[in-house]
Amino acid sequence: MAFYGARRVRRAVRALAAGVWDGLVSFGSLQAGGFGQDDADRLLPEPPPGHPERLRPDVPMTALERALLKELDPAD
Repeated sequence: MAFYGARRVRRAVRALAAGVWDGLVSFGSLQAGGFGQDDADRLLPEPPPGHPERLRPDVPMTALERALLKELDPAD
């Protein structure tokens, strides 16, 4: 058995929850937007030794790899 103002209370709670959610999303986007600016100094020019994406100078590139490199960097 619901009381007389249950619908109003539900609407108020939903509005409050929506406002809190929007505030948290805004706060999170402000926080996330601030990251990464100080990390530019710590970026590595290439993957560290032993990394699976590290290039091996002793193994020649395949035809597909050369085509992909040419597609990515047409200056070469």
